[in-house]
Amino acid sequence: MNVLLSVMMGLSLALVLHELTHLLVIFYYKIPFKAIVLTKWTAFGFLVENKMYVNNGRILVLLYFLPLIWCCMFFIDPTEPFLVMFPLVNIFGGLGDMYNYFKIISIPSQKRIEWANSSDDKALKSVIWMKEL
Repeated sequence: MNVLLSVMMGLSLALVLHELTHLLVIFYYKIPFKAIVLTKWTAFGFLVENKMYVNNGRILVLLYFLPLIWCCMFFIDPTEPFLVMFPLVNIFGGLGDMYNYFKIISIPSQKRIEWANSSDDKALKSVIWMKEL
């Protein structure tokens, strides 16, 4: 297979699996979500009911760190470009997730919902596509 095609397939699949891992946590904990969005800066994501998760430490850890499991794909065959894309995409996607996690736990619990809602408002300003549910 062509290396460029292999890299593009790995990139696409890694993005989809990363977001599906977030979605798995959202469904498992029955967090209602408002919309699926595609934005300029954060790519693809979900707008959820913030008050359902921002003060629950277990949900926060799983929601923000579980997609990093895809970084383990690197150990299967690091010479295969398709499999190298999984850790690369998830490391960079995970950096944003880690930033949000540490930002949200550094805020007092009373102000977390306000911060999460303001983050949603910022994301809505750069929406390319949105499907409300």
